[in-house]
Amino acid sequence: MIEPALPPTRVLDLPGRGRVTARVVDGDAPVLLLHGWTLTADVNFCHLMPRLPGGLVAMDHHGHGRGPARTERFTIEGAADDHIALLDALGIDKVIVLGYSLGGPIGFDLARRYPERVAGLVLQATALRFDSWMDKLTRPLLRAVRPLTTLGLGRTAPLRFFGDTRNRSTETKLLWQWLRRELMLCHPRTMVDVMLAEYDFDFRPHAASLRDVPTVVVLTSKDSAVPPRDQRDMAEHLGAEVITIDEDHDVFLAAPKTYVAASLEAIARVTT
Repeated sequence: MIEPALPPTRVLDLPGRGRVTARVVDGDAPVLLLHGWTLTADVNFCHLMPRLPGGLVAMDHHGHGRGPARTERFTIEGAADDHIALLDALGIDKVIVLGYSLGGPIGFDLARRYPERVAGLVLQATALRFDSWMDKLTRPLLRAVRPLTTLGLGRTAPLRFFGDTRNRSTETKLLWQWLRRELMLCHPRTMVDVMLAEYDFDFRPHAASLRDVPTVVVLTSKDSAVPPRDQRDMAEHLGAEVITIDEDHDVFLAAPKTYVAASLEAIARVTT
């Protein structure tokens, strides 16, 4: 099985959160990597991690992969607190926060409640609010099927989503056995709870509070999951710079060179 060359891991005990596994690279400008829905940090950032010379911190969210195994239901605020607890355990005072999709809301909440810990924001394929017509249709359906997730129904949903990516990307095809293992780590109950938490999330009333934070939006102009207009609206509310890439929501696997180049450019802009 081919696996990507990833940074070393550290196992830490977080008070009240249990034992977690995080990838940590020491550096002068560490980037806190916040991954997307149903993923692990390794999947979302496997091509980016080896290219971050300023250091990095990456942990799976609550209910995902090797993240905190708290018994509470997933919340955006709880996930943000988990990552602050990780930074505390590592003795890291300030980071550049990079949030992809679900990582965006978590990054917003973290920056709003812990502004002293955030040196800059990089937001990718995300929005201030998830209320597209598809989101509105999906919300009642998820509430209805949530009880069925105790049976494990839906565990293969991430595999189906990225099946097309596998056919379009040589890198993804080579890593597929490893990716398949990683994509099966998220429990269906967490998948549903995360989506419902995102639907309840609305950062628009708080956007002005982040206008002094250096922020760059990496906008995926062909995104079928987060409408590009919502990404543009987010950038306008935040007064953020925008880097546009003509890719879909799976860009980090489907077009890794494009994704890495845009991410490094965004990090450089918020750093300077």
